Amino acid sequence: MVENIPALIARRGQLRAAITRFSTYIQSEGREVVQIEIRKAKIEENWYEFEKVQSAIEDNDEEIRNTNEHYPYRIEFENLYFKIMSEAEICIRASKKENSKVETKNLIDWGHSSEEKTQRNSTKSIVRLAPLNIPVFSGKYDEWMSFKDIYTSVIHTNEDLTAIEKFFYLRSSLSNDAASCIKYLETTATNYDTAWKSLINRYDNKKILIQTHVKNIVDLPSINESNSTKLRQFSDDLVSNMKALETLGQKPKEWGPLLLHILCSKLNNETLKEWEIKSVKDKIPSVTELIQFIEDRFQISESIESSKYINTESAVKEKGLTKFSKNNKYKAATSSTAFTSTATAVCYACNQPHTIYKCPVFTALSTRDRIDKVVQLELCKICLRKHSGSKCFGKYCFKCNKPHNTMLHLNQKPSINEQVVNTDKGEQTATTSSTTAHVANETDNVLLGTAVVEVFGLNGEKTYARALLDSGSTNHFICSELVNSLKLNKHKTNHIVYGIGSSKQNVTSTVSLRIKSRVSDYEINTQLLIVPKITGDLPARRVSKSKVKLEKITLADPSYNVPQKIDILIGARHFYDIVGAQQYKPDANGPVYRESKFGYIISGLTSNDTNIKKTISCYASNSHENIHENKYESLENVIQQFWRIEDYGQSKPYTMEEQTCEQHFKQNVSRSESGRFVVHLPFRGNVSKLGKSYDIAKRRLFAIERRFIKNPSLKGDYVKFMAEYEKLNHMTQNMDNEEIELPGRMCYLAHHCVQNENSLTTKLRVVFDASTKTESGFSLNDVLQKGPSIQEELIHILARFRTHNFVVTADIKKMYRQIQVCKKHRDYQRILWRENVNDPIKIYRLNTVTYGTVPASYLATACLQRLSEIGQGQYPTVAPLIARDFYMDDFISGAATKEDAIEIRNALIKLMSTAKLELGKWASNDSDIIRDSFDNNVGLVDFQETSNDVTRILGLYWDSHTDELKYKINETSLVTPLTKRNILSDIARIYDPLGLIGPVIVCAKLIMQELWKEGLSWSEPVSERISSEWYKYKSELSHLNAIKIPRQITINDEIHYIQIHGFADASIKAYGCCLYLRCTDMNNKHTVRLICAKSKVAPLKILSLPRLELCAALLLAKVANKIVPRLKLSISKTYYWTDSSVTWCWITSTSKKWKTFVAHRVGQIQEITSPSNWFHISGVDNPADVISRGCCPTQLASLSVWWNGPSWLSRHENEWPDTVNHSLDCNEESAEIKINAISALCTTASDINIINRYSSFGKL
Repeated sequence: MVENIPALIARRGQLRAAITRFSTYIQSEGREVVQIEIRKAKIEENWYEFEKVQSAIEDNDEEIRNTNEHYPYRIEFENLYFKIMSEAEICIRASKKENSKVETKNLIDWGHSSEEKTQRNSTKSIVRLAPLNIPVFSGKYDEWMSFKDIYTSVIHTNEDLTAIEKFFYLRSSLSNDAASCIKYLETTATNYDTAWKSLINRYDNKKILIQTHVKNIVDLPSINESNSTKLRQFSDDLVSNMKALETLGQKPKEWGPLLLHILCSKLNNETLKEWEIKSVKDKIPSVTELIQFIEDRFQISESIESSKYINTESAVKEKGLTKFSKNNKYKAATSSTAFTSTATAVCYACNQPHTIYKCPVFTALSTRDRIDKVVQLELCKICLRKHSGSKCFGKYCFKCNKPHNTMLHLNQKPSINEQVVNTDKGEQTATTSSTTAHVANETDNVLLGTAVVEVFGLNGEKTYARALLDSGSTNHFICSELVNSLKLNKHKTNHIVYGIGSSKQNVTSTVSLRIKSRVSDYEINTQLLIVPKITGDLPARRVSKSKVKLEKITLADPSYNVPQKIDILIGARHFYDIVGAQQYKPDANGPVYRESKFGYIISGLTSNDTNIKKTISCYASNSHENIHENKYESLENVIQQFWRIEDYGQSKPYTMEEQTCEQHFKQNVSRSESGRFVVHLPFRGNVSKLGKSYDIAKRRLFAIERRFIKNPSLKGDYVKFMAEYEKLNHMTQNMDNEEIELPGRMCYLAHHCVQNENSLTTKLRVVFDASTKTESGFSLNDVLQKGPSIQEELIHILARFRTHNFVVTADIKKMYRQIQVCKKHRDYQRILWRENVNDPIKIYRLNTVTYGTVPASYLATACLQRLSEIGQGQYPTVAPLIARDFYMDDFISGAATKEDAIEIRNALIKLMSTAKLELGKWASNDSDIIRDSFDNNVGLVDFQETSNDVTRILGLYWDSHTDELKYKINETSLVTPLTKRNILSDIARIYDPLGLIGPVIVCAKLIMQELWKEGLSWSEPVSERISSEWYKYKSELSHLNAIKIPRQITINDEIHYIQIHGFADASIKAYGCCLYLRCTDMNNKHTVRLICAKSKVAPLKILSLPRLELCAALLLAKVANKIVPRLKLSISKTYYWTDSSVTWCWITSTSKKWKTFVAHRVGQIQEITSPSNWFHISGVDNPADVISRGCCPTQLASLSVWWNGPSWLSRHENEWPDTVNHSLDCNEESAEIKINAISALCTTASDINIINRYSSFGKL
């Protein structure tokens, strides 16, 4: 039976009150340590009871689960519990100093060590303490005292922890502004004291702390009703701030009438009346008495609320109430009155007794109509309820994690009409059966028959899905997203789904599904084939309902006119059972209304339009074996990579899974006897979900062998690669006499090859496919954690690479394969292999980190980071470079002198060799640095210097002989017809991480924006205007190959000082910024070079030009803030330039003066830059004008202002334009000034004496 929710809430309040009383006792002057220990044990029991009560509240009400209404209470209770427990522990340890170390170990469970260890350290407690986490300090002053006390006692003074461990805990305990305070300090033992002192200096300010807590008391929210929760919160906030003030040496209890007046003004009339009655006449009460009164008041309220809900169910039965759902919700059978606590939940949409989440009317609406309905009903877009306050604690959308409910999620991706496209070239076995299906998706005014139906999950839970009825298909289909949502059991099958032009897709799973009508009792149980997506959104375009004449009928799909995804396709096997014979067509040029058991289905033309473009998806399924090999990188991944490079934003914090993966690595990494790193695979905990995979791997092996027959050269390279793999002991044959397959304890990986003719070393590489699904539907990658990205960003490494006089690059040979996987996890990396088809199939285990597994990148880079930490003592120069100048397996670094560069090379070789990591592909701008060397410490190293001076480093082309960066744009043939897919594919492959050819890239971005504005599908031909623009743009791209950019932005001579100059500009189409380094030598000769640049297209929503200029200034501030500190140069001064006088006025004034849009961005700029460093220049001198307007490739090479900045920047400061900005015209800024309304009360004295208005008493 479901718990009584109101009674649980009342009990939860009582547990909270008990903790508050414990806190009051700890702070009292007459406290005794023995009593504290006894009370502490009782509070520990309350903790476990709270966990049960809170979990029951969260789990037993579906509506609560959706809205996450009670989650903040859990957080609040946990913070209070840990704070009070730490205070109690401090009191106990103060009286028992000899046991401080043991008690400290009891206070926190560092490594989640075994229960035996915990019991050994904690001899007095019969219950195991809950792990006490260090609270996260965000930089708010009112959190500082609590954080400082807990952190000092638990971490800072803990002698069992090393300095590096303390630094780790310090970083993990900081966020927001507090984290920014130490973000530029590297996590080393020597920097820990510096980091802690930095926090003390910033936040341990007694004056500010006192002001903060006083402000918190003055700003306590008013209590408008006699609610126990609000009274308790009011009391807790007041007491905590007063105790904090007492800790700071203040005596708030002696502030008397002033504080009493402030507090009483915040009480509601009823509470204030009770307080006045309780107060003694002619005696001024104390603040302590008022606090005690408030605590007594909310305890009485809680007791009343608790007793109010005792035996609720019996009371409900006496009043004739009946349940209507599995939750504790009731409706009246014979009476219209019931307890308020058990009032029926009424749907906002239809006024029926259910929540809006279960409303068939609301769920049947299209997503856009749901949004309109929510706005009309004035509901919260996150929890779909009505509540006071602007902040909602409900869960954000599960699909995009944005602040709206998942039911209101709009799919922003364009419709893809060609959904079933496959590049599989593998051989197929004989077909045993064949079925065909036809779906016509007409992209103008044609409707296809759709219906909203009820579908049921594995445990019987109901949801709604949109079905397409098609009499031309002999099979049924279901999209994989719906299968995952319903958690249905999949069954193995083998089908090929053929499309138009023989495009095909492999189908390996089927599922059984129960489908029921919304409008009748009709239901079916049937088998459906699982496909990623059935077709594009239907209808292809929104159809006005005014074009369709509706009668009083029940529609199968109430939102038939709105483009939405199709979840299910119902074929001919049930089509004629569902569709009835009755139909009518009220309009000769309109659609047909056809009766069905799902309601009336609407299909056909909605207007007399004979010129209709059609996109047709044809499906044909063949039941036979199929081997799929995906050779090509998907277009979506290429586009995502393009935007990741272009969108240079804030670093994202680690997710919970990434933190867990990082902790798992640190706990399990080790070194073998030879020095190699040994790692464990970071499983998610659901490894038992892996199914059988032997047969799948065997079929894939047969497929690759069929390719060998057709291509003997491919077989030769493949066999050679695998032979080397075995020779190097990177894989070993399984000789154990054990079962071939144990699901959940081993996994077989399929493999295929990737060929790269441009590679200098390996033309063919075998890739092991850890994403292949096992028979359970889970792949090895599905049960592994990915891990975080822990190396510096690519743009930082490249920018720093340009600052060295002498540079050296190399990469780690077979990096992943130099790191071993522990023996117990190698069974999850089994493969099948044989050199000849007549040989028996052999089973091998892969012994090293495997390319193709999701954590491979993290495990390899984490080992490099660990090697850097280990080498700090013996190799202090090169060890930090391993952590800083490696991007994946590529090392890119340098030094000021040739001798330093050679020293880096030698030390790097020695340190890397301790982990058996060998370096190759050496390159340098000075051949002496990479010439073969022999000394007793380094040994003979073959640097393999190539005759080709052009080296590819992190995607860029570097000519080490001339020390220049180059671009290589391959010319491709013109494709007809030109589609969005063709254009985006070409654009996404233009690689420019530093933005050096940004003016050319921004033109491509503008074309991309035009494509999205036109709303074209991926394969729909683009307009003639865009086609002409693209062909012209593409024909000039090859001119970029002629551009040569000096690699070095500093100078070889002795530097006198260095300046940074950043420029920002905007146009109506785009905005951008560029960053320059200005070096001055001892002879006052100035050299200016472009460091990097960034651009963004203007949003579709029209903004004024000054606002766009402000966006450009913000972009400049962010880029400079991220790039400049990582150059590791001594910068004497930084200049920020804008040609917008309005923007300059905004930035150099207080942000509070402006409207929200301007104020928010000005605040961000002022936070990371100094307003005094911003200057105004004329537009003709602004190099950022080039990137904001775009530039064709033929002009870019000769634009000196782009590569070297304005000409005056290379001259002495005395020759610069006037930067005082006395006479700037800032008239336009007035439009953004925030208007403050001021009201004044005017009174007019009037003579209201009635006697004076009459001349005699008679008239009166």
